[in-house]
Amino acid sequence: MSLRVGLSVFFATAFVSAAVGEPVVKDAAAARPSLTTVKTAPAPPVSMKVMLVTSAAEGCQPDCPEWIAAQGMIDSDTLPQFKKVLRAIGSKKVPILIDSGGGVVDDSLAIGRLIRAKGLDIVVSKTTFLKCEDGAPGCKGGKSHGQLAGGPVIGTPVARLAKCASSCAFILAAGQERIVGPTAFVGVHQVKTLRTTAQIQQKFRIEKQTVWGIPTETRRILISEKLVNQRTTEAKTPDSAYAKIAKYFEEMGVHEQIMPILKSTPNSSIHWLTRSELKTTAMATDGEGQAAGGGERPRDAAGSVEAFKTMGASDAALPPAPTPKH
Repeated sequence: MSLRVGLSVFFATAFVSAAVGEPVVKDAAAARPSLTTVKTAPAPPVSMKVMLVTSAAEGCQPDCPEWIAAQGMIDSDTLPQFKKVLRAIGSKKVPILIDSGGGVVDDSLAIGRLIRAKGLDIVVSKTTFLKCEDGAPGCKGGKSHGQLAGGPVIGTPVARLAKCASSCAFILAAGQERIVGPTAFVGVHQVKTLRTTAQIQQKFRIEKQTVWGIPTETRRILISEKLVNQRTTEAKTPDSAYAKIAKYFEEMGVHEQIMPILKSTPNSSIHWLTRSELKTTAMATDGEGQAAGGGERPRDAAGSVEAFKTMGASDAALPPAPTPKH
């Protein structure tokens, strides 16, 4: 008796919708041309750059202070940069000088835990990079962030009007000490969650195998797919997201008073913490060896905060900036 096997092949297409939610900080505004004027869309936020910097202060050689400069919006590339720089410094205790308008929540929390594991301090401060002169030996066209060929990145701290807003506050919270000068600002607001629904066209090859006319196996093999359309809408941020943030703040030694401020501020605006709020929430520490979790902690002879004070970035002598409107 012989065995008869048949194989039939069909093609089919299918539309698949997928939705994913990601906490973000702010939508980019779209350009809307009118009959009389054309408004250009604002430039997209600059992604955060993370690098080890050596002070450009005169006379500090050969022991110039160093710090990690972190400036720009926190995106998917920021965490790998932090991992690379933190791995490069090894056991060295250098401060992190940060200036950022925020970015991706989960990545900010992950970065914060890496920093806390290293026991590093964080200062809200910009870094101005020293550009080398065109034609100078080793100069890379003046666009090398002050880096000569084979040499360190050179810069100067500028604390005045530096900011750490939205998701950046999660990174700041991880500092063993959190230094916010009188002319620097820290802002918080609600988490914004976006849900993206995508319609995808998929083409399959369907193979049916039969034995004596009876179907025994069916296989569906994807051979192509393409995006048909995509729509992004704002979704309600789940309570579980705020619970995770509250737990993180507690872990970092930030007081629970921060959560009512954060949750009561719409994500379309921002609440700039007053000096009193910075103190009561412990988003800023005293900078004199007070550990984030309470109690004194030992510092090495070149402790990062002490080193920062020698960088020329202290703005204590400057008049305080006006309190921003909430």
